[in-house]
Amino acid sequence: MKQATNKAAVESAPVPVIPDPVIEVHSGLSLSDAVRSCFEAATNDQGKLNEYVLNIEGMSGKKFRYFLNNLMGTVSNPRYLEVGSWAGSTFCSAIFGNTLRAVAIDNWSQFGGPVNHFFVNLANCTSVAARTSVIFEDFRKVDFGALGKFNVYLFDGPHAYEDQYDGLIRAWNGLTEEFVFIVDDWNWDAVRAGTMDAIRDLGLEVQMKIEVRTTQDNSHPAIGGKQSDWHNGYFISVLRKNGAVAQEA
Repeated sequence: MKQATNKAAVESAPVPVIPDPVIEVHSGLSLSDAVRSCFEAATNDQGKLNEYVLNIEGMSGKKFRYFLNNLMGTVSNPRYLEVGSWAGSTFCSAIFGNTLRAVAIDNWSQFGGPVNHFFVNLANCTSVAARTSVIFEDFRKVDFGALGKFNVYLFDGPHAYEDQYDGLIRAWNGLTEEFVFIVDDWNWDAVRAGTMDAIRDLGLEVQMKIEVRTTQDNSHPAIGGKQSDWHNGYFISVLRKNGAVAQEA
């Protein structure tokens, strides 16, 4: 995770030239169709998010927030799992106006750890239709299998190669046979390498993937967070288990 760009600094700095993101779409099954349609709506800023959710400080772009909210309102029997929640911009986007089960895992050890802001934002965005739980813990210490099965999983924990790799390996037992797997900070080499190696080693079939890159040189974009569309890039995929079993770390 990267800290959100300071708003005052952004307003006073010269407006940078921001290249268009490079987006690759590979379509597949019915869950893939849901992902694709929600993504297309988000690119047009279509969705039910209000200004409060769109203005939560956090390391996620506006269009991504629309996408996540649209997805959780479209997927059948939505069960959302998130590692790395910071101030709640993505978790609140997922639950706002949706009927779902959602679990957030974070120990708030990075970037100022705004846990109080998270719970304020959560209180302002939740409803009785959203059954939410928060686990205050390092994701490596969580028994994912004991949490139930989730069909949408966003990993936004620490982003070294080992973190990315473990983020999928350790969550294996808590994921359905087919699931949406989302990773942010996709601009970075280590994020892409750790993610793809975990997918390979688990023998997962990639039913579809969307890759959004907002830079092409392993850098962070000049403008990120809520001021951006896609922040530091995203990997959005539909993965299917293929009889593989994750090895104990």
